[in-house]
Amino acid sequence: MDTPLSIYVLVDALGWEVVRNRSFLDDVLPDRRWLTTILGYSSGAIPTLLTGRTPSQHGHWNLFYYDPQRSPFRWTRALAPLPSPLVENRVARRVLKSAARRLSGYSGYFSLYDYPVAHLPYFDLTEKRDIYQPGGLDCPSLFDAFRGHGLRYECYNYHAHTDAQILDLAPKRAAATDARVLFLYLCGLDAELHWHIHDPEHVKRRVDWYEAGLRRVWEAATRARRDVRMFVFSDHGMTPIRWTCDLRRDVATLGLSVPGDYLPAYDSTMARFWVWNERARRVLTDFLAEHPCGQLMTPGELQRLGVAFDDDRYYHLLFLLKPGMLLCPSDMGSVRFAGMHGYHPSDPTADAVLLSSVPVDRGVDHITGIHDVLLEDAGLRESARRAGAAPVSPVAPVSPVAGA
Repeated sequence: MDTPLSIYVLVDALGWEVVRNRSFLDDVLPDRRWLTTILGYSSGAIPTLLTGRTPSQHGHWNLFYYDPQRSPFRWTRALAPLPSPLVENRVARRVLKSAARRLSGYSGYFSLYDYPVAHLPYFDLTEKRDIYQPGGLDCPSLFDAFRGHGLRYECYNYHAHTDAQILDLAPKRAAATDARVLFLYLCGLDAELHWHIHDPEHVKRRVDWYEAGLRRVWEAATRARRDVRMFVFSDHGMTPIRWTCDLRRDVATLGLSVPGDYLPAYDSTMARFWVWNERARRVLTDFLAEHPCGQLMTPGELQRLGVAFDDDRYYHLLFLLKPGMLLCPSDMGSVRFAGMHGYHPSDPTADAVLLSSVPVDRGVDHITGIHDVLLEDAGLRESARRAGAAPVSPVAPVSPVAGA
């Protein structure tokens, strides 16, 4: 077959620390380097590598953001008078999630995690659409470029397949497809590392399994055609957990009221606060600036990291935990995971990877660079540059009201 094929593989949480001291398709992917990731989670990192822009530019960062006027959970205000045990249980939350998803019409990743039901009406979800489809993000992504230039591609991800199903199907498609690009998103390694990052033998078995599966894809493609290229990349790494911190308990001692004085969001590696008066801001700022579990991020540092937002929808104050410290319990859950991601990008365990079968510009050292690497490989980078970058779709500004 004369049709060239590029295989783009996004392996969630395949960090540089996982692959740097072991063989992982070394003979197939000789160009190998680590990439700096963003501050945050996959909800911000994957849009970053798909668009080549920072979260401040493309608008997607943490899964939950403050917007009570457009919240898909507004109707849950009616549940506020009910006793907490009636709504804060597994069955009730499952029903709430199902109803909210159906009513919202959102097609992207949808989860309530352990966010208190009483807080849900204040929040909206960032990923309203399937980000692996054209139009899935608030600014152009790789998939928009593919469609806009008439480039045929196939994309397989968790919306319809497990990793095992993808790695079973992909060799067949690599051999038979007439598409120019085969895009695979493999998410299962992330869960494995969350649970088993401290178990080297378990990690080795899982990484070997992914290596074997991707080798089958490569071999099937190269048997069927002469021109095959493969790029394996990730969104972030995984940091081993050493300690836990109950920041919610600590903040509760400050004598401030929720939601009268402030609204919190306790993520697994950071805490975000919206404050409604100067007293609350002063008390929280003084307390967090001295807290031993992490650091209160400065506006300048957040701007430098590309996660500052003019409308404050993601936070007013952001407290970031030290690498290896897990906020537990949090709004993401009460499980003490073995590994977590979402720490400062300067931590080595946060580094993502880019592995390629062909040479890549040595200046690519951040996950924002993946977008242009893939566009150039597909022959679209010059066309995209001539067309110019489309503006980021505006997100309505947030106007906090005291005691909202």
